[in-house]
Amino acid sequence: MIKLRNMDHALIELVAPGTVTAAADKDAAIVPFNGFITNIYANCVSGGTGPTASIADVNKNGTTIFAAATKVTFAATTGVATYSAQNVDPTPVSAGDVLSLDVDSVSTSPKGLVVAILVSRTNPGGATNLADQTAVL
Repeated sequence: MIKLRNMDHALIELVAPGTVTAAADKDAAIVPFNGFITNIYANCVSGGTGPTASIADVNKNGTTIFAAATKVTFAATTGVATYSAQNVDPTPVSAGDVLSLDVDSVSTSPKGLVVAILVSRTNPGGATNLADQTAVL
């Protein structure tokens, strides 16, 4: 975890290295303080091949934070990410909550999945989207 701004923010990275396969609990991290998930950034080094998109999910204590089944979707071949809305925007978290990464489906041989979750101590009044906010890193 990378700590930012005197612990007003924390960037939590969940990683599925190498060739990505569909499975639950690919990676997990513990939230260090009470706050809100204010942004999510995702990257897949290689989107893989074939017509099927890859779908990743972020869970808080075993339950998805997303409102739609598409969650974080990576386009086949390009790996470009699109994001579903969160169930609660911004998602509140407590110190000790476990954030985990599931891979629900994959294209053929996608590689190097990273999902970075920005947790802030203060409520920003609603994250408009996950990847389109500018965060001071």
